Amino acid sequence: MEMQSLQEALKVEIQCHQKLVAQMKQDPQNGELKKQLHERQTRITSLSEKQILLSMARCIITAPGLDVESSVAFLEMSIRITISVHSGKGIK
Repeated sequence: MEMQSLQEALKVEIQCHQKLVAQMKQDPQNGELKKQLHERQTRITSLSEKQILLSMARCIITAPGLDVESSVAFLEMSIRITISVHSGKGIK
């Protein structure tokens, strides 16, 4: 998935999330709305992470003079940060 597709998908998910939030204000005890809201949040998080990783990969690929070992180390660190942020455990 390229960056433009990711951004468009993220935009759609956020718009749907906003509509669900508005519906939840009208019916805060609706279990189905809560489930849908959680699913949207999960998709938004996933798309955001993909966007971050794609941006990092592009930086690595286009970085002048960056050797393979440094590129791999940078990417590994970036992935660890992304995973730790997503899991809420902090950076290790």
